[in-house]
Amino acid sequence: MNFWGFCTEFFQLIPCCGFWQRFTDKQEMLMREKLLKMTLAVGVVFIVVTAVFSFYFYENSQDAQSALALYMPNVEAVTGKDGTLSLLSLFRSNLFACATCVGIGFIPFIFLPAWALLSNAMMIGALLGIVQSSGAVSLTKTIIFGLLPHGIFELPAFFLSMAMGIYLCKILTMKIFGKARDEKILPKLNGIAKGFVMVVIPLLIVAAVLECYLTPQLMNLTGIN
Repeated sequence: MNFWGFCTEFFQLIPCCGFWQRFTDKQEMLMREKLLKMTLAVGVVFIVVTAVFSFYFYENSQDAQSALALYMPNVEAVTGKDGTLSLLSLFRSNLFACATCVGIGFIPFIFLPAWALLSNAMMIGALLGIVQSSGAVSLTKTIIFGLLPHGIFELPAFFLSMAMGIYLCKILTMKIFGKARDEKILPKLNGIAKGFVMVVIPLLIVAAVLECYLTPQLMNLTGIN
């Protein structure tokens, strides 16, 4: 079994992905396989770019503070007066972000979802860079207990949404240039809508619950402020 075959089998173990598979015809299955490959590629690029940003912000902590300051309004929008995360606000914010990644894919040529990947990688890289430069908390501990518990659900949802947006932009761009005349947009939109409802939304719900209730407890237990 090659690498992509292994990844396909792995993703089928996720209940919501298997549920999506049962509601796809042959053409949608081909599109789903393309989206899977693109999602994995987005994930790899995201990890690499985040690592690069993390190293940069480790060396330039003032720039990291400036980058996080741009993100603070988003944090304030999902937190209550007592500083705790609001489950509904967090889910709504992440849902809007994922839907935006798909929606901006309707703009051809410029592949705006790739810029969403860049901005999110920069934000996480800035956070990791500050943690590493401060030395107050272990970077490994921060990733394991502060990011991964909810990130293993939230990040795939974002990766898939970005892949959907990039895929849409690619198809529309090719049709404009006359290179995808046989490609029909409506069936692809239908398949993307199914994937968003059956995969992205359930992943975001689980991620929001974990981020609100499990991650803070793990951070407190491990001494991460």
